[in-house]
Amino acid sequence: MPFFDFNHMELRDFRPGVKSAAHFGEQMTLAVMSIDEGQADSGHGHPFEQCGVVLAGSFLLTIGEETRTLGPGQGYFVPAGVPHGWSSEKGPVKILDLSARFPALA
Repeated sequence: MPFFDFNHMELRDFRPGVKSAAHFGEQMTLAVMSIDEGQADSGHGHPFEQCGVVLAGSFLLTIGEETRTLGPGQGYFVPAGVPHGWSSEKGPVKILDLSARFPALA
């Protein structure tokens, strides 16, 4: 599916308090996520790059040692291997998230 309408994507339960719609290519993943107020990820890392932009609402994002509150139109870039985490303390947030994918090893 090469075209998207971010205002009308059908989001499905991803985990408690988080809904998403994702499209997987051979080398990248595009996901729209809706995160309810009060949700958090205390931190994780992965061997691929990730970036995104806030579509609605705001959330607190920590990348490495730096923490910021991001709102609509603001974005982020997470280098490969850098720990990062987030929380949605001030209400729901909707984000567009892109991540690189490694091809399957032969």
